[in-house]
Amino acid sequence: MTSPLFKPLQLGAISLSHRVVMASLTRMRAGAPDNVPTELSVEYYRQRASTGGLIISEASQVSQTGQGYPTTPGIHSAAQVAGWKKVVEQVHARGGKIFMQLWHVGRRRLSISKRGRSKIG
Repeated sequence: MTSPLFKPLQLGAISLSHRVVMASLTRMRAGAPDNVPTELSVEYYRQRASTGGLIISEASQVSQTGQGYPTTPGIHSAAQVAGWKKVVEQVHARGGKIFMQLWHVGRRRLSISKRGRSKIG
């Protein structure tokens, strides 16, 4: 008998070959000061991709004011989108799927004002 863990799963339009999913893990390896995913990020996700498998990316801030920890990636600038595009291309090249965990830390914000902007909360 085959374990349900290894049976295919349909998630809306996404077909998975199995139900093993890589959970979101905060890596804190984005390039400073702009929080762009680096080549290390590309390699990290590429190594973990598998045919028909799903990766949930590390949490990525949706705005500069939503950042709570240093060197965490964002998805709110053109450079960040370009960095994530490289990650996605490598995951797809290995036959994997990737979802992004979006993040705004709310009141848990960096205590240092960023580029003259005041804290939220």
